Amino acid sequence: MHLARPAAPRAFYRQPGMTKVGVARGAAALSVTRVVTNIANLVAMVVLARLLTPQDFGLVAICTTVLGILVALTELSVGAALVQRAETSQEHVDSAWTMSLVRAVLIAVGFALASVPLAKLYGDMRLAPLFVLSGVTGALAGLTNPLVALRTRQMSFRPMILMQVVQKLATLAISIGLALWLRNYWAIVVGSAIGTAISTLLSYALVPYRPRFTLSRSRDLLGFSSWLFLGQAMNTLNWRFDQLVIGLFLPPAQLGAYSMADNVAAIPSREATTPLIQSLFPSFARMQDDRARLRSAYQTAQGAIGIVALPIAVGFMLLAEPFVKLALGPKWSATIPLIEVIGLCYAIQTLVTASRPLAMAKGATRALFVRDVWGLLLRVPCVTLGMIGWGLTGLVWGRFLSALIGLFITSALVRSMTGLSSLDQLLAHRRTIAAVLCMTVVVVATDHQLLAWSAGPLLRIAVLSPLGALAYTAALHLLWIASGRCAGAEAELLGLARGAIAKFRKGKARPAVI
Repeated sequence: MHLARPAAPRAFYRQPGMTKVGVARGAAALSVTRVVTNIANLVAMVVLARLLTPQDFGLVAICTTVLGILVALTELSVGAALVQRAETSQEHVDSAWTMSLVRAVLIAVGFALASVPLAKLYGDMRLAPLFVLSGVTGALAGLTNPLVALRTRQMSFRPMILMQVVQKLATLAISIGLALWLRNYWAIVVGSAIGTAISTLLSYALVPYRPRFTLSRSRDLLGFSSWLFLGQAMNTLNWRFDQLVIGLFLPPAQLGAYSMADNVAAIPSREATTPLIQSLFPSFARMQDDRARLRSAYQTAQGAIGIVALPIAVGFMLLAEPFVKLALGPKWSATIPLIEVIGLCYAIQTLVTASRPLAMAKGATRALFVRDVWGLLLRVPCVTLGMIGWGLTGLVWGRFLSALIGLFITSALVRSMTGLSSLDQLLAHRRTIAAVLCMTVVVVATDHQLLAWSAGPLLRIAVLSPLGALAYTAALHLLWIASGRCAGAEAELLGLARGAIAKFRKGKARPAVI
């Protein structure tokens, strides 16, 4: 007997247009989430760095690098395809889930079959069981409920937020507990696997969904995601290539140091930009047919990202030395110069961060693919020649050179979609860049004096962090006033801040109901 399927929920149909408040609320909620998960991630990183060795992190980095490449080569981006569609049916959701299931099985089986050959390739048979468990982790991550992604089109981020928080906290607790017990690399791998499994199961508890095996709408979804898949594969090869090369030609301890440096350097800019990016894609998708409106929204959003993320990325880079000495300990001192250069790379990226959600919203996934191909063609020779000539130091400077050239390639992509010239895009950040330079001068000069007084790393961080924030904020505000308080990202952020303060005060002033 055939049972009638329940009516599709409202989230499957066309949604109304976005508002600035909706974007701001979504970004704010995601920002709070990122703060919580980032604290958990930082705590885990610091504790595990104290308990484990660079070699342990190097072995894990090899597994995550190979897994990241395999995941990218099979990524279908069905969640993004659901969000990008103006109208979505039950069959689209079921097809997305079925495609994800097939992919998950391929990842788990493929990694299991390749585990021994890969371990022999890297010359360390300890990697074989790590590869098997990493494959299971990657498969579980790909089985997330597709309705969670679809909810973001309504600017409803609660399920995603809860999943992220629970996964991070579970991974933190399990990894630290296992590290205290085992004192080896298994703590990281097992903790990640269990945390991912909990998050995937939670996605179905938060957003009820009964999957059905079908591929009836797979062609519709692949029409959007095929070029996005190729672009993400290129992007992952781009950013994983350096770790892949280090793992093949340098000892695991050096890969562990590089992996730790990359993770630490990525935290400030990644955590500052991810909330806005996650809310921008569904927002841009709703105005994809209005080029003038989309251009204005992109300028404002990218300007706001730069105002927030650039000083954080540069500020953390300036505090790399006292942070490593205080948090990670002397055995990680080799990461200090690596963090400083990689931090510059991430700082550069914050100037064009919104380009990806813009291109995805416009359906310009082929353009993203072409951009990422050029990025890989640049990165391979820069990173390889740098490592051959000067080891890890040369590798990170080669990465910086490729990131700098990649900035102009991405600017050209944005110009093709919005009409904004590369110069206009850069000039939109002129006050932010000038304020960051002022902050840098103040922080470096003050730190020089603190070192002359033999100040410890804790005192240096305690003094330089608020001083740098104050110098940046004051310089940016003065530059904005000098410009005539022009409309733009500063005005939008100030307006949102005033609105939030007024709402908070109104809530406090409201009399209690007895």
